[in-house]
Amino acid sequence: MLLPCKGILVLRHAHVTKLIGGSGLSINLWSGFQYDSLYNSASLTPAAQAIFTELGTTNFEQCLECLHHANIALRALQESTGKVDQTYAEVRDALFETVSDVHVPWGVFPQPTHDLLAETMNGHKAVFTTSYDLCLYWSHLQTGKRVNIVDFFWAAGHQFDDADTVVRSSNATRVYYLHGGLHLWQDDLTGDNGKWTSADGRLLSIKSKYGPTSTRRPLFVSEGTSAAKSRTIRQSTYLTFCLEELRADDRPTVLFGQSLAAQDDHIAEALNEGPRRRIAVSMYPTGDDNAIISEKARILKRLPNHKVRFFDSTTHPVGASALRITAP
Repeated sequence: MLLPCKGILVLRHAHVTKLIGGSGLSINLWSGFQYDSLYNSASLTPAAQAIFTELGTTNFEQCLECLHHANIALRALQESTGKVDQTYAEVRDALFETVSDVHVPWGVFPQPTHDLLAETMNGHKAVFTTSYDLCLYWSHLQTGKRVNIVDFFWAAGHQFDDADTVVRSSNATRVYYLHGGLHLWQDDLTGDNGKWTSADGRLLSIKSKYGPTSTRRPLFVSEGTSAAKSRTIRQSTYLTFCLEELRADDRPTVLFGQSLAAQDDHIAEALNEGPRRRIAVSMYPTGDDNAIISEKARILKRLPNHKVRFFDSTTHPVGASALRITAP
């Protein structure tokens, strides 16, 4: 049985909690973010397509994980990893480009959805997201509601300064992009992190900002394993800051659309730091009771030290079917 979200005690005093959102939140908003949609829209080389086919998946992270392990095996056998490394880079880059290509268009994003997302974010003390898309970013900029949301990119040039992270407003909601995002960049020459800004949907043409002579590249964690993700995170002052903030935050927690799969071991490990707390986990009611029981058992094993409750994702404001955006 899945309780409605109002039956979860941790949600009754939301502003003292943190929200951790994952791909499930984005997929509920826009079907183009589904794995099948991303795969079908991607420009993949025959070699990359062959890996997906052999694995029987459309999940980019599973394909990247397979290639990562292939690299390890080849190196152990003292064989060339050139083809594997090339294919890995092709799949990783295709994911970034495809997320941009299939993104919900600015022009069809309803104002009430901006407002609801922003109000939901504003209702929590902190919001952590592992999604790459612009939905949360757009909404906290575009909402007509009064909100107090900060994202730490307040240094000159919309950059992140790890020496200037004190939030002076006690009522502010802090937002952390744990795996980067379409609007974030890293400079390989200086190591600086920052964000692109725009008043409209021009951010969807973000690929044009990374020319062959640019030292900036997308701040976008798309590796296939948690260990590889962690290495990329450690190369960024901003992403390292975000993960450490998650590790240090011992507030009651709401997980929405975040499955804590093996590729996100670093997220589960950070959550398991610190004292016992209440964690409310969303689950989509598939109608398959055995599958739901199995998924509950898996999540409980991932969070052994905490008081975990489960709730019906469709009863949460950002999980309602009415929130889904449709193309014109």
